[in-house]
Formats: sequence, structure tokens, C-alpha cells
Amino acid sequence: MVEFKLEVDESIAIRWMQEAIASGKGVEEWLIERANHVDTFSNIHNNAIPHTSPPTITDESPSGLKGLADRAWNRRARAADALLESQFGDRETLQLTSMRSDAPTGPNIGRLEDDLLPPGLLRLLPLKHTLRLIWTMTGARKDSVPDGELREVVSNMLRLNGERLSREDDRDGRGRGERLSTGFSHLDDTARNRTISWIIGSGQGSSKRSAMEIVGWTTKDATGHRLTPHGVDLARLPNPVIDQEEGSRGAFSTLERGLILTSINHRLPLEWKIMRTLIDGMRDGPVGNERLDSRMIRRFGGSTDYKWSDSTLQIRRVAAVTRMCELGLVIRQRDGRKSVTSLVDNINEILRFSESDNE
Repeated sequence: MVEFKLEVDESIAIRWMQEAIASGKGVEEWLIERANHVDTFSNIHNNAIPHTSPPTITDESPSGLKGLADRAWNRRARAADALLESQFGDRETLQLTSMRSDAPTGPNIGRLEDDLLPPGLLRLLPLKHTLRLIWTMTGARKDSVPDGELREVVSNMLRLNGERLSREDDRDGRGRGERLSTGFSHLDDTARNRTISWIIGSGQGSSKRSAMEIVGWTTKDATGHRLTPHGVDLARLPNPVIDQEEGSRGAFSTLERGLILTSINHRLPLEWKIMRTLIDGMRDGPVGNERLDSRMIRRFGGSTDYKWSDSTLQIRRVAAVTRMCELGLVIRQRDGRKSVTSLVDNINEILRFSESDNE
């Protein structure tokens, strides 16, 4: 007997534990069996004598022993199901490599002239996670996901991924404004419920559109939620956080950013107008919040047809700048005691791509 010490990534260890529980074995026993299986496979292909399979309990075995084995299997199967259910929605289950079937789709939403994204929804990365979650669930059942069921699973998904991203934020030294876990509301049940209502809607028969519906990525029918073709397009694009686990590259890839901006431009002209108002205000260099607020007042304030209050203007400015920072359009920095925002070098190229992609 030769002893080995294995050191593996936590995610791999968890998958091994899940496989072992599902097969009714301990992790060590399961690993030994898998190693023997690989060795047997290798020997067969090298014309060697294969290892014998371990004995199984057949119908001819004593009934008491078979009954004990069946009950033990059932207990272990239930434990495996409970573990898998508790981890459903974690990063591994949302990765492209975990997708097994196509998702049914509903109609694309049309242009919404006056709709805006919820001002409290400051980050879009949780929406990308939710797209993958809905893809997984609707693909498995070939139908929409009921609202109540989806709300429960989204809550678990936000908690699991928020906790994991928070650890990675700490590990990689990401500061305030850079943390990828922001927006998942993993520390507060009340805040998480608000986030869920922003992302997929408040439920309870409300006719108010969710952020996912407003931007045109999901739709609701009589049975629940499903993706639109545009939602499927975004869900299928690899994500640096979910798929490559390279959060240092940012929340979204260049392709994802282009599709997101195109969706906003074509679906939500008022949201796009806010973004362009702020972007054009940074053309001469870094600017503070006061200057951006002044531009918002001139475009959307009390003397305009919009007649937004000062508090509404500030809320909308904060939301738009935060999302643009996440998407890599602007950079926020400290200048002494105040915060200033500036444009990225290739902003014109990004805007040209987003505004020229007509449907």
C-alpha cells in the first residue's frame, strides 16, 4: 500500500465530495475506485489482465442485507440531493461547461421610450449570473420557471456567488468601487430581497417590469420567466468572472460589454441619453460630481420637460456612472478629498460600435 497526499482546489474537492456522496461512498473510497477504473481502462488498452470489479449485492443476496443496502443508498442519495440543491447556482453550475441543453425563448421586447433601469440596481454582473441560472432551469424543463421557484433559487445564487466573490475581492485587494461582490447583497436578507425584485420583478401579480425585462433579456408568460433570444445571446458569451475566473480582467468581456450597450441603446433611449449626457461632460478631462450634476440639471432638471428633482438627478447620476464604471467606459479616482470621473481612452470606439449596430 502506497499513501499519497493530494492538494486540490476547493471547487474540485467539493465536486469530488458530491460525486462520492451520489455514489454512496466516502471520498477516499470513491477516489480509489476511480483510480482503479482508470488503471483498468489503461490495462485493457494495453492487453493486460483487467482488475476484477468489486462484488455487488444482487437479488439473490440475503434480503436483510439487501434491504440495509437499499436504505443506506436512499439516505445517501437524499443527502447528495440536499447538497446539490444547496449548491445550485454556485459558479460551477453557471459555467458554460455545465450547460447541457438549449433554453426555450420568448419574444424580444420592443423599444421602451421612457423606461429606465431601477436606480438602486448599481451593478449588472448579478444579471449575467441570473441569465445563466434561468438558462439552466428552463433548459432542463423546456418551459418557463415559475416566479416563486425562481425567486428562491436567485436568492441562493446571489448569496453563494456574493460570498465567493467577496473572498476573492479580499484576496486580490480590490477596494471600494472595484469589488465584484458589490451588488449581490450576500450579507443582508432584506437587501437581497430588494435586489431580487429589481432583477426579476417583485412578483405577487405586479405588472411593473423587472430590470431583465426592461433591458430585453427575459420575458414573462403565464407560467413564469424565460429568456429572450437577446438574453440567450448574452448568456452564451463567456464571462471572465464566471467561466475564466479572472476577475482582474473586469466584470465583463469586450463582447459582453458591446452586447449590453447595444441592448441599452436600442431598447432604452432615455437610459442611453443619460449615459451620453454624462460621457459628453467628461470630454475635457476628469470631472467631479458637482459638474456632472450641473449637466444633469441642464438636461433633465426642473426647467426641462422631464422636471426631475435634484435628488432624482443625483440618484440617476450615481447609478449611471457606477454601471459605466463596471462596463469599462469610465474610471473613478480620488483627487484629494473628492472623487473624479474620467473617460477611458477608447471611449469613442466603444460608442461607435454600440450606436452603429442597428437591428
